[in-house]
Amino acid sequence: MYRYSYAVAILLAFPALGLSIVPIVNLDGRSGLTVKGTLANNVESFLNIRVGASTAGSNRFAPPKAYTYPPGSVIDATQPGAACPQQMVPLESFPIFDNVTNISEDCLTLRVDRPANTSSNAKLPVMVYIYGGGDSIGQIYDSAYDPTMLVSGVASNGFPIIYVAMNYRVGLFGFASSPALSAADSLNVALLDQRLALLWVQQNIEAFGGDPGNVTIFGESDGATAVGLQITAYGGKVPAPFKRAVMQSGGATADAGTASNITAIHTAAVIKLVNCTSSDSSDELACLRALPLQILLTAEVEYEKSVSPFGGLDVFIPTSPSSFIPSNPSELLYSGQFAHDIDIITGWNENDGSLFTPTDLISDTDVSEFLASTYPGLSKQNIKNALALYPESSFPNDAAENVTAQYFRTSQIVRDSEFTCPSLLAVQANLKYSQASTRNYLYSLNQTVFEPISAELHASYYGVSHLSDIPFVFNQATMRYASEASPADISLSSRMSTTWASFATSGNPSHGSATIQGWSTAKASAGLYDMLIIGGPDIYQGRIVAQSSRNNTNNFPKFLTTPAASRYVFVQLVKDVV
Repeated sequence: MYRYSYAVAILLAFPALGLSIVPIVNLDGRSGLTVKGTLANNVESFLNIRVGASTAGSNRFAPPKAYTYPPGSVIDATQPGAACPQQMVPLESFPIFDNVTNISEDCLTLRVDRPANTSSNAKLPVMVYIYGGGDSIGQIYDSAYDPTMLVSGVASNGFPIIYVAMNYRVGLFGFASSPALSAADSLNVALLDQRLALLWVQQNIEAFGGDPGNVTIFGESDGATAVGLQITAYGGKVPAPFKRAVMQSGGATADAGTASNITAIHTAAVIKLVNCTSSDSSDELACLRALPLQILLTAEVEYEKSVSPFGGLDVFIPTSPSSFIPSNPSELLYSGQFAHDIDIITGWNENDGSLFTPTDLISDTDVSEFLASTYPGLSKQNIKNALALYPESSFPNDAAENVTAQYFRTSQIVRDSEFTCPSLLAVQANLKYSQASTRNYLYSLNQTVFEPISAELHASYYGVSHLSDIPFVFNQATMRYASEASPADISLSSRMSTTWASFATSGNPSHGSATIQGWSTAKASAGLYDMLIIGGPDIYQGRIVAQSSRNNTNNFPKFLTTPAASRYVFVQLVKDVV
């Protein structure tokens, strides 16, 4: 009796000593698989769980193959794994992401994080994150996506969830396009990597205490675009392995050129750079697969940076048609070819276009040339119509930082075309084809923790820029951004993360006092869709008029920040139709 009590006392003292009990999950009782994780800050983390086989050699550019651990394995999930091949220094001009120090083609892994002491029968809602990064960068171990405060914070606010995130291939390795790859149905393998991980969640998350019947996928930027493409996957003919979706600054139609041959052109250029050009596409593919990783990766990164105005991002993007994206994403949504009855939150940041707009624009000609180069399918007449909808006089000059009204004007057009319109189309299609009980929510984020960073870069004109939502959703204002965050940022960080967890739990984002209040579903009424302005000095329920037509350039929507006054107008640019 004395010895038993002494042992218990020692175990109870572990937390006070800074030690922790290693969490163990029995993954598959039949094969005896167990997963060993770590415990810190009331969160149990299981890292580097293999989902797919190595993508090297003959598996390079091929659809992922599921990985099966040998029976009886003890999976050491205590250390981060490798990122998929990519440039080592992401976003040099806006330091938010970590430098990549470990890459490998054996990278198809995922992580699971949960509140401490979660039992296997807890049936908690599951939130699966898909990172963004211009389809070119990203990894689940980046500190920008550290889920510790998300998981612990929402649990303390009464909404415990299981967090999952998967690595997937990016750049050339994830989105290469060529005749040989098309013939082998090997396009968009990055999206197939994501799908493989989502199927793994369905098969295994219950062992971690998650509910496979209550899965929400969420993502930001190209992660949000991936979420949208998971909704349109296979034209809706295959059941979706999730129940809800959150798209932050992106959607199925957000990538310009998905229906074009732009990725095939870029792939051919890299093939030429590495001397793999042949009259036979199959020979070219064999040559690419035989190259050492570093040779191919170096050529890819150098090429990306030579053609991309955004530090190598958005060069290799999804391609249609393929089995996964059977038609133009816009056509899939307009025709109802997507997974129905998925609850959706979708929205954008107030200045989502600011990071992607050149600061040296000073004339209508400059703006027209930028739009023409950014959206090659846009006619001269539509560019003229867009400029008329965004009169230069409606925007300020910033003499202090030497940017003109033309910059702010163009930034607005970029925001609306790449982020606002895809959000609207997702809601419009879901309202039309899904059951009336399906919930749809729209928002615009009007607050950022990046203001001090932008000021230090002499770029305060960035405003509530792209990426501003990430610290709030991951509840990082008190940790990673403690030196930049204001009290209002700290409050919104807790509330926004809890709101996402509330939505994942029941489909209601405003359940309980710890969430952002005031949401109403975006039901159409006389062309009006309710939306929520999140953050900033004026938090209120706004309305958005969305009556645009793909074929009528004189019928554009208006964004109303109050029911009485129009503040913004934007043009529906059909970028994925060539």
